[in-house]
Amino acid sequence: MLNQNIELKETYILYQGLLSTFKENDYSAFIKILNDDHSLISDYMKTSLKTLNEFKNNIFNTFNNKYHNGFIEGKNNFIKVIKRIAFGFRSFRRFKARIMICKGLIKLNKKVANT
Repeated sequence: MLNQNIELKETYILYQGLLSTFKENDYSAFIKILNDDHSLISDYMKTSLKTLNEFKNNIFNTFNNKYHNGFIEGKNNFIKVIKRIAFGFRSFRRFKARIMICKGLIKLNKKVANT
């Protein structure tokens, strides 16, 4: 299918090259890809390359450091999902308790029923 459209093929090759630079943590290869001539790629990918070029100094930090904010973003997303599901909680205390129960930070006391 890639051989049917040269623009699609070149865009795909560029995309795979960018993915491999991130996977291998190779900033010099990333810069080389950004500086190459990409006249045959799609306009959408040209826009993406322009954005990557604008922020390449900031992107260097992701190659240089092993720390990221993914953990915090995951926690924020979880709380937003609980907030959406729990629409109608009237008490912030109960909302907070629901989050803590779902995260396993507190346990519910199960009362044993006498039969």
